[in-house]
Amino acid sequence: MSLSSEDWGKINDCLLRLYRELDSEKQPRLMLQVINELVPTDSSALNIFKPHGEMSAVTLPETFATPDQVNAVGRYTHQSPFASYFFATRDFSWMMPTDFIPQEDFYKLELYQQGQKPLNIHHHMVGFIALMDETAHALSIHRSKKGFEEREREILNTIQPHVVNSYINAIVHSRAKNSLAQIQAAVETAPGAYGHFDAQGKVVWLQERASAWLNEFFAGEVKHEGKIPFSIRKLLDDSARESNSPKKLEKVGEKEVLTACLGASPVGGWVMRLERRPRHFYPRFRNLPVLTERQNEVLKWMVEGKRNAEIGTILHLSPRTVEKHVAEILKHLKVENRASAIVNAMGFAAAETQKDNV
Repeated sequence: MSLSSEDWGKINDCLLRLYRELDSEKQPRLMLQVINELVPTDSSALNIFKPHGEMSAVTLPETFATPDQVNAVGRYTHQSPFASYFFATRDFSWMMPTDFIPQEDFYKLELYQQGQKPLNIHHHMVGFIALMDETAHALSIHRSKKGFEEREREILNTIQPHVVNSYINAIVHSRAKNSLAQIQAAVETAPGAYGHFDAQGKVVWLQERASAWLNEFFAGEVKHEGKIPFSIRKLLDDSARESNSPKKLEKVGEKEVLTACLGASPVGGWVMRLERRPRHFYPRFRNLPVLTERQNEVLKWMVEGKRNAEIGTILHLSPRTVEKHVAEILKHLKVENRASAIVNAMGFAAAETQKDNV
C-alpha cells in the first residue's frame, strides 16, 4: 500500500504547521486537529498517564469528555492491551484492539462498557508518543460507527516520528524560551538525542550521545564539517530547498534502526532529533512457566488476536478442546477474561525483555 501525491501534499502541509507551534499548551490541540484532517475522526485525545494511576487528557472536541469520564477510562486502562504491547515489543506503531483481541471480546470489558461506550467510542486506535519523567503520553482516535482502515493506519505511522518530534520540541521550547543554551539544557532530559544546526546548516551543538549514534550508524560515510555524515548533510540541504520543511531519514543497523527527524528551530536553523529502536521488534509473547506447552501455544495465538475457531484450525484442535485450554489458561493466570490473559502474557514478555536488556 502506498500513499498518493495528494496524501503527501496534505501530510507536508500539516507537519509544517505542527513544527511551527512551539507553545506546549497549544501544540497538543493542534496535533489532534492535524490528525483529524488526515484521518477524520469523531473524537481524539492526547492521554497522559502519570505514576500511581493518575490520568489526564486533552480532547478534541474540547468538551468531548468530562474529568469524571476521563477518570472512568483511566480506572480500567489496565484492561487495555496497548501499554503491555508497547513495553513488550518497543513497537510504537498505531494499533487497534482487534490487533490483539476479537472485537466482541473487547466489548465485554469494563474499559469499554464503563469507559468508552458512554462516550460513544466503538472503534479506536492508539499511538504511543513518549515516556518522559515517568509519565506516558499516548494519542487515541475514536469513531462511533466506521472502523479504521489500513490506509489510514499507514498515514498515521508515516507522520508518527514527526508527531513525536514536534510534540517534544514544543515541550522543550516552552521550558527553554528563546535561548540556544536553554534549549540545549532542556533536551538533556528529553527522550532521544539532539543536535542544532544554524541557518547555513552548520553544527551549533551536538549532544555527545547524538554524535556517538551518528558515528555508530553512519560509520562508513564521508563526514562533512562538524563530523556530520553525508546523509544528514543531504537531509539538511533537501529541507533548505523546500523552505525548511520537515524531513525524516531512517538508517538500518545490524540490530537497530536510527530515525533522524529535522524540524525548524524556534531560534532559526534546525533541530535534529535522533531515535533508535530495535530492527526487529521484541516478541509480544514468551512462554509462561505456569502453563503447559499446549496452553502456551493457545495463549500465543490469543495474543495474536485469533478467535477460538481460528486457533483450532491453526493447531488442528476442535473448538471444544480450544475452549478447555482457554479455561485452563484463565484459571492458571487467575484472571476472569480473555483480554486480561492477553495483557498478563504481554506484561510477562515485557518483563523478560527488560531482564534481557539489563
